[in-house]
Amino acid sequence: MARVDSALRMALKTLMMLSLAAVTHAALAQSSPVKIGFAGPLTGPSASYGKDLEMGADLAIDEVNAANIMIGGKPLQLTLDSQDDGADPKLAVQTAQRLVDSNVAAVVGHFNSGSTLAASAVYDRGGVVQIVPASSNPKITHQGFKLLFRPYGTDNTVATAAAQQATILHAKRIAIIDDRTAYGAGLADEFEAAVKAQGGQVIAREFTSDQATDFKAILTHIVGEQADLVFVSCLGGEGALIVKQARQLGYKGALMAGATFANKNFITRAGDAAEGMYAFEQGAILDELPQGKTFRTNFHAKYGADPIGFAPFAYNDIWVLVNAMKAANSTDPKAFAPAIPKLSFEGVFGTIEFNEFGDLKNPKTTLFKVEKGTWVPVKTFSG
Repeated sequence: MARVDSALRMALKTLMMLSLAAVTHAALAQSSPVKIGFAGPLTGPSASYGKDLEMGADLAIDEVNAANIMIGGKPLQLTLDSQDDGADPKLAVQTAQRLVDSNVAAVVGHFNSGSTLAASAVYDRGGVVQIVPASSNPKITHQGFKLLFRPYGTDNTVATAAAQQATILHAKRIAIIDDRTAYGAGLADEFEAAVKAQGGQVIAREFTSDQATDFKAILTHIVGEQADLVFVSCLGGEGALIVKQARQLGYKGALMAGATFANKNFITRAGDAAEGMYAFEQGAILDELPQGKTFRTNFHAKYGADPIGFAPFAYNDIWVLVNAMKAANSTDPKAFAPAIPKLSFEGVFGTIEFNEFGDLKNPKTTLFKVEKGTWVPVKTFSG
C-alpha cells in the first residue's frame, strides 16, 4: 500500500512538473505586442487620405496577427498607435516625438511631403524606422537618414510621365499652378524640368497657397496666355476648385494633375468640370494585378468600401516591416532595420525592392482620365 501511495505521489509530482513546464512554455511563447506607429492627417481637409492610409495599415496588421508568424520563437503580434498630424509640419514634429517617446518599433508616415520632411529628423534621432507611405518629394530620401525607406514613387516618376503625356497630347503651350507646399512645389519643379528636357515650353508658372479658394486671377492670366495644357500641382481638394473655376472662365484646354485627384471625392467636388481631366496616381492598376484584386476584396470585406488610393501603400509598408523582422528573426529595430535594404517581395503593386537611397526600385505611375463621370485608367508608365 505504501508503495502505491509513493508511486501515486511521484506520478502527481511528475504531472505537476509537466503542467508547470507547459504553462512556462506557453508563457514564454506569448510575446508582448510590437507597437507600430502611424502618423497622418486624421482630421482636416486631408483627413480622407490619412484615414485611407490608416485603414490599409490596419488591414495588414489584422492579417499579420492571424498568420501565426514566429519571430524569435514567439508569435508576432502587432498593434497600431495612430497619431493625427493634421497635415501640418509643426504638428508632425510633435506627433513624431510622441511616437518616439512611446517606444514604437517603427512608424508608417506621414502623408504630406512637408510633414514627412519635418518629422523625419525626429525619427532618425530616436532610432525609429520610418516607412513613408505617400510623400513623394525627392528630398525626403536624400537627407542621409539610414532608417528611412519609401516603397512609393517620387515626383520624378509622375513628372516624367506627365511630360510624356503632354507631348502625346501635342501640348505646345504649358502652364503650371503651384501651391508652394513641399509637395506642390516639388512636383511643379520636376514637371517643369521634364517638360523642358523634352523640348516643351512652359509659358506660365503661377503660384497660390494651399489655403486659397479663389484662383480666378491666375486662371485669367493663363487663359489670356492661351495655354493648351495646365498642370495643377496641389492636392485634389484644392484642385477641384481650380478645375471648376478654370472651366467657368471658359478654359477649353487640357487639365492635368498628380496624386489625390483620381478618386470619387474629386469628381463630387469638381462636378461636370471634372470631365476630361487627367491625373496620375503612383503604382500600377490595382484590378489588373492578382494581389491587387485580393487586396481590394479584403479591404471591402473589412470596411464595406473601396480604398481611395493610398491604403495599398500603407498595407505594403506593414509588410515591409514584417518581412524585415522575419529576415532578422527579431522585432528589435536595431536588428531588422539592416534587413530592409535587402528585401525583395511581392506587394500589392508588384515587387518591392529598394535602391541605394531607400526609394522604391522600378516605380510605376498610372494615368487616369475622367470619362462620363468616372476615372478610367489610360496607361501605366514605368519609372
